[in-house]
Amino acid sequence: MSAPLVSWDAISLRVDGKRANQLAREAKVVDDITLDFRNGNIHITGWKKVKILPVPFWADVQSIAVQGKTIVVSVDIAGVPGFLLPLIREVIASKIPVKGVTVRPPLTFVIQLDRFLPTFVELDIREIRMIDGGLQIGPGGASWK
Repeated sequence: MSAPLVSWDAISLRVDGKRANQLAREAKVVDDITLDFRNGNIHITGWKKVKILPVPFWADVQSIAVQGKTIVVSVDIAGVPGFLLPLIREVIASKIPVKGVTVRPPLTFVIQLDRFLPTFVELDIREIRMIDGGLQIGPGGASWK
């Protein structure tokens, strides 16, 4: 294998929580949603109208794991009986517009990074931290083959 044409040894990226919150609201998976990015946690609140009743929910993301080229985000949802989780997973999964993001039990989002990158880009993310106001991604590396 030949050396990459261009490579970066240490990259740190930041995801803006306000913009991520705006994107979540625009996705219209539920009637209302708010993402609150804090150190070590993303607190999620909102509501979904079921028939004529608005049903409130809240959830927390306590960790985001990086497993090779896969990001795993486990969501701890509260205020919802366990027997409703399969229905919630099915509704959410049907609203995800891209391949490369799946939802598995109990409520875990699995993101395949390779599905979002051009074939000539190799990306190495080592960690994703939840910080006040967003996410800190990195350090990591990248190369252009």
